[in-house]
Amino acid sequence: MADRGEAVVGRARRTRLARRLTGVAIGAVALAGAGEAQDLPGDADAFTSAVARLYREGSPGVETRVVGPLELEVKSPSGGMEKIYLGTIFSACARNRDACAALVARQVEAMKEGLGPRAPISATDVRVTVRPSAYVDDLIAMRPNATAEVVAEPLVDDLWIIGVRDQPTTIATLGRDDLDALKLTADQALALGKRNLEGTARRVIAQAVDRGAAGVARFHGSDYTASLLAFPDLWQPLAEKFDGQLLVAVPASDVALFADGREPESLAQMLMSVTQTLARAQRPISAAVFEWTPTGWNKIASVEVKPP
Repeated sequence: MADRGEAVVGRARRTRLARRLTGVAIGAVALAGAGEAQDLPGDADAFTSAVARLYREGSPGVETRVVGPLELEVKSPSGGMEKIYLGTIFSACARNRDACAALVARQVEAMKEGLGPRAPISATDVRVTVRPSAYVDDLIAMRPNATAEVVAEPLVDDLWIIGVRDQPTTIATLGRDDLDALKLTADQALALGKRNLEGTARRVIAQAVDRGAAGVARFHGSDYTASLLAFPDLWQPLAEKFDGQLLVAVPASDVALFADGREPESLAQMLMSVTQTLARAQRPISAAVFEWTPTGWNKIASVEVKPP
């Protein structure tokens, strides 16, 4: 985090966040009945019905209703209601059947936490993530009314920076209640989220400067890894090491790739790595490869992503 955030968060929390960002994989949540997800159907309507059944079995007190293909509505006993869009997990299951059970288990667990009572938000909980525009479209569709704010701003190409709150087992998007509690506008919340993540991002990228890159190198770990793209200025020391020819990609939420663009095969290798990562990603982000410039990212290539 930036100096201000470090003073508030403290050493233990900084260490935990750094480990999550640099390479500690998050284990899937074990959930009774989730093993049945291995047999989830490939048809969108049947898949939706099957996941709704798993939701009901995992949370008997939660009312779950199928709204349409890949769309559920869940309502807690206390009255909290949320729409769940299953497009991302449906695609991930189609691309990686072996991981489907764990993906659905995490989805159900996240739903339970999201509908339960949330602890009061603190300024140190605010972060940013990088997500594709389809994610923002879903956030807009879930707004209770047309005037409700979506805490997001465009980054590059199809990617957006999203304001979120860091929770023990999930990353939740910021809502109006969070903004009101913090007395922040959406823009101020995004700025705070960047400050809270900046110091960790700076240290992670600095390690790459010391290490260099042979072929395609990667950062991997938590769903904040793709957030490294939100800090193009922090990549400058690495870009300077490569005479300004730095290539970067974020094919998955937990993976960021980079390479020395001076090497003749770097772009081809990056595109191959993006393709391979997308094929097994639990949460795909972008098929593009970007080059660093002093004014931000510039898209130079992209792999073709075929629907599952």
